Amino acid sequence: MTAIPTTHVYKTVGNCPIKADVYRLATTPASSAVVVFIHGGALITGSRQGIQPWQLARYLAAGYTVIAIDYRLAPESKLPAIIEDLQDALAWVRTAGPRLFSIDPARLAVVGHSAGGYLT
Repeated sequence: MTAIPTTHVYKTVGNCPIKADVYRLATTPASSAVVVFIHGGALITGSRQGIQPWQLARYLAAGYTVIAIDYRLAPESKLPAIIEDLQDALAWVRTAGPRLFSIDPARLAVVGHSAGGYLT
């Protein structure tokens, strides 16, 4: 069960586009629930591509749309800016998600690994 992600820019800061990958199977129902994945990496490394394949496969098999997001990293960015990126990502998912990838914004979960769990 493989889904090729579509990549979207959910925010631009200066000349830095901040991206999200959206995974959805052709069989995923319209108005599906959504899982937002926040990567780990001690706030200094990592990317949206850090979601484990087995984890992604389980979410997709259960009928979820999965959105893996990037955020600006330290030390160039401080924690308030990272939190702002996450808030902007969630706002983008809720407002643009129903139109762009047919999700139900009222059925949203957020998961993360390591630093992503802290940010969650």
